[in-house]
Amino acid sequence: MADIWIAEDESALAEGLRRAFEKDGHRVITFGTLKSLLYSARSFSQVPQVIILDHKLPDGLGGDAIPQILSVIPHGRIILMTAYGESPLIVKAIRNGAFDYIDKPFSLEALRKMVQRALLRYSVEVAARDAAMGNAQLIGSSAPMMRLRDTVDRLKGQRDLNILLTGESGTGKEVVSRMIHEVTSCEGSFVAINCGAIPENLLEAELFGYKRGAYTGAADDKKGLLELGHGGTVMLDEIGDLPLSLQSKLLRFLDSRRFRRLGDTAEREVSLNLICATHKDLKEMSTQGLFREDLLYRISTIPIKVPPLRERGSDVIELAEFFLKTFSIKRGRPPKELSPEVEDLFLNYHWPGNVRELKNLIERLVILSDPGSHVISLKDLPEEMLTLPLDGEGTVTPNSLDAKLANKELELITEALERCGDNKTQAAKELGISRFSLLRRLQRHGLS
Repeated sequence: MADIWIAEDESALAEGLRRAFEKDGHRVITFGTLKSLLYSARSFSQVPQVIILDHKLPDGLGGDAIPQILSVIPHGRIILMTAYGESPLIVKAIRNGAFDYIDKPFSLEALRKMVQRALLRYSVEVAARDAAMGNAQLIGSSAPMMRLRDTVDRLKGQRDLNILLTGESGTGKEVVSRMIHEVTSCEGSFVAINCGAIPENLLEAELFGYKRGAYTGAADDKKGLLELGHGGTVMLDEIGDLPLSLQSKLLRFLDSRRFRRLGDTAEREVSLNLICATHKDLKEMSTQGLFREDLLYRISTIPIKVPPLRERGSDVIELAEFFLKTFSIKRGRPPKELSPEVEDLFLNYHWPGNVRELKNLIERLVILSDPGSHVISLKDLPEEMLTLPLDGEGTVTPNSLDAKLANKELELITEALERCGDNKTQAAKELGISRFSLLRRLQRHGLS
């Protein structure tokens, strides 16, 4: 649900838009003048994410008032409605800070799509600001992510939780852990350890700490991660790699929140949320004797599954927009956007590395893509994403094998497009390649 304000003096149009967007689940307020809109912007605590603004209003021109509106609603997205679609007017509105414009008369569906894009950009900007302030963010509006956020929200105010996060590598389990830490309002720190990254003989000391003289080299007392996490959250990542010898000791800790440092006789008690995470099938491991069944039940008091990126639909575009903005700021590069073809590919790609793969790809694209273009296109993507090898780069002579193959490829593509009436999807099917491969090849030949 979003807050949408509509400034339109034609009451029939304003009322029709109000009903349509309320039907979509949004909160909508309409205004007949600029004065009433600005007064409400200064008075209301809840400001809108999107303002649909008519250019010609009884008390002024909407396009000219955009800077004034943004001065009181700095993060709002303004869509200018105009029956005067002259280029200078539009250019001025965009320079003043308008998100987009739409010419009257327009279809409701066209405006709906524009509002959806505006809300997406708004959410990306909010997420980027939160990330800059160190706040964890679960980005995405898909049904799986809405359910995940709802589950996390239900944990508000709870303490001493035992939570098991499952999901493929790269899905964002640590982000979910940090969000849980934030919503439970823990006063202590967030402490994370990868159980598979530390040798078994050191892992026990890292978790539980040790007393001076407990073993050779233990020159001083040392707090373990469980003790450092008192009042906060401890995340045990890759819990499936925890050695069996330590599983029993962790089980005893979970029963009482008490433990002993290595070499110590005194028991210590802590209060903390324990979040275990894994991409492995712990149930199957328990049947094979590799993971204690009683420990599995104990750590999974609250089981949460983090969905893979391929099951999150259009979240991939929202995440890509967020990473584009984040890395453009980080790398000092001008902002870029995805071409429609790249968006289409992203929506159909399998994403075996999940969100981590997307994040790394976007950072690479921000650094390496054509600095003279504001658009990420198919030619910027790595070859393996198109499921078809591409020709190597470099200069070739007209009679070289590479040149002859390229000419033959162009001939076959052109013939297929002619037979299919320029239908690229059908032509790609006839050529036995993906639509994305065809589009990439057309770009390379300068045909799109």
